[in-house]
Amino acid sequence: MLSVGPDFTALERAVLAAICDMYPEDRAALEAQLSTATLLSRENTGAGFYTRFAVDHASNTAMGGMRLRNGPEAKIHGLEHGMGFILWLKEGYADCLEGYCYADSTTGIVLEATSFEIL
Repeated sequence: MLSVGPDFTALERAVLAAICDMYPEDRAALEAQLSTATLLSRENTGAGFYTRFAVDHASNTAMGGMRLRNGPEAKIHGLEHGMGFILWLKEGYADCLEGYCYADSTTGIVLEATSFEIL
């Protein structure tokens, strides 16, 4: 089971765990990085959200390849069309989780407390 800090929401934790499952070649490095993640900021943009965090670079291995990992889709209570997710990397280290809407607005939705289903 993925271990991330207590400041991450249930939705963020579920999406990050799903991304680890989707990229078995990166799983060990990604899980190690996320186990050291410290929340920096969270922003609901109205079109989705950005959750920025820092991970320990000194004791973790950087991942190669593209600077993003596409995540799962999710049904979100209050959104007719759900959300998609991207984990952004900076120099091979997990840096930001982006959630984006397909057609709805996240304005007025408390993403920290809403119910969801990872698809």
